[in-house]
Amino acid sequence: MCVLGSQSIISNTKPRSCADRSHWFAMTRQRTSTVEELPIDPVGEAIADGLTDVLTSSVELAYAPAGTVAPHVGPAADIALATGPGPHGWQVSYIVRLDDRLSRLISSEDRSSLKELLHALPSAAVHAAAQLRGDDAGSDSPAVGSALRRAIRDMVAAEILAQYMTTRLRDDVLSELMAATIEFLIELSGTRVESHDLTHGVIVADVPGEPPRLRFAYPDDIRAAKRAPLLFDGQRSVLVVDPEGRARTEVQRHRLERLADGPEPVLNDDDSIESGSLVAEATRLLGGIGFFLRADRSIWTFVDGHPLLVRRGEHWTAFPLELTASIESMIGCTPVAALVAQAAFMISAQPGGAILAIVDDAALLDGVVSLKDRYDLRNDVDRAAMRPETRLHHLIDAENLDEQILVRLATLDGATVLDRRGRLVAYGAIVASADSEHEGARTAAAKTLSNTADVVLKVSVDGDITIFRAGQMVTTLLAASPDRH
Repeated sequence: MCVLGSQSIISNTKPRSCADRSHWFAMTRQRTSTVEELPIDPVGEAIADGLTDVLTSSVELAYAPAGTVAPHVGPAADIALATGPGPHGWQVSYIVRLDDRLSRLISSEDRSSLKELLHALPSAAVHAAAQLRGDDAGSDSPAVGSALRRAIRDMVAAEILAQYMTTRLRDDVLSELMAATIEFLIELSGTRVESHDLTHGVIVADVPGEPPRLRFAYPDDIRAAKRAPLLFDGQRSVLVVDPEGRARTEVQRHRLERLADGPEPVLNDDDSIESGSLVAEATRLLGGIGFFLRADRSIWTFVDGHPLLVRRGEHWTAFPLELTASIESMIGCTPVAALVAQAAFMISAQPGGAILAIVDDAALLDGVVSLKDRYDLRNDVDRAAMRPETRLHHLIDAENLDEQILVRLATLDGATVLDRRGRLVAYGAIVASADSEHEGARTAAAKTLSNTADVVLKVSVDGDITIFRAGQMVTTLLAASPDRH
């Protein structure tokens, strides 16, 4: 027996450990009731599991008989709640509590993207559950197999994105448009056109001006035009759709300045087009929600110029928030965490992979990283004995390191190392490892380097991002794992 507010409840708790996040991210799904009974609710449990996929958190399903006072929680920055109909004769409150790593990053006055996402989760759960339970309140909850679980995860993501749109447009946006867009992108992810692996970019935004004479419904009419994804590939052109689902126009990469009614576009020619930079920048200029289907079949969504949710391996996750929070939990809240997370995100769209490391004391790299690869010691080397690699350091402008410079350096062979202040310590660094015969050379190097560095990120050629610390793998994000249920 435990207590929620002033009400006694019975409860059961099921821990969840996601295979692609390792044991370090322990997530729980708890079911509680205000009476001495717990209803059977496979739909609610599947939705709760989908929420913990999106954001590392614990989710409580708090049940109360229909018509009675619903459970409640006191005000807290790291908790969000929404209540809706449950199984027959019940109402259920979805209570989402952030993981300790994430809860330290927000406060009650905070208006960050993390807090906005937290408060979107329980409401999205209520809306998704209403669709699944149907109008017949007396019907039993359907059995939930693996196919329905996949559909539930997509439904939750669609509801979250619809809430973001509604908040920004101050008008209701049908979640059906978000769901139909996701369905279309999933369909495209398994398709090739004219021997091309498809990419596709679309932004749903409030488009000013009169609608065109010809009505093009998205995605139905676009689906019928086979070459449409090639035209609107999300790299050189993005299709713009209004909230009513009408395809209106395109945004071309080389003409972004036409959209600027205030801040000038910041997209550079050397931005990684594979990472969805055009879609991201279009959302910064137009608002709305951007979708980008990458060649690796993952689906990325963007809001306000930044990535929000990622679908990979049939699961949705708030990848940039998770990665930044993971790094900050290890090294403290410093600007370098966001810098490294953003660079890793951009590199994950490229085929080469990389190793990124953060050190507290660069002196610890002595004997681990060769002197010729030490950018920070370039002025300490005798000019007469300077090797060609060291001479190159004097031509590199990395004093004010940003993600573009970091990506360019990190995609070279070897490891790229920064200190906690975001200063470049080494790049192209070869890290010798005795374990390279038993595992991949990049994995072995990252593991070895993590014995010296505070944290090491390994970006694989497939786009997975693995975090190492103290010689051990901590977790893997964006892993294209099979269904875990």
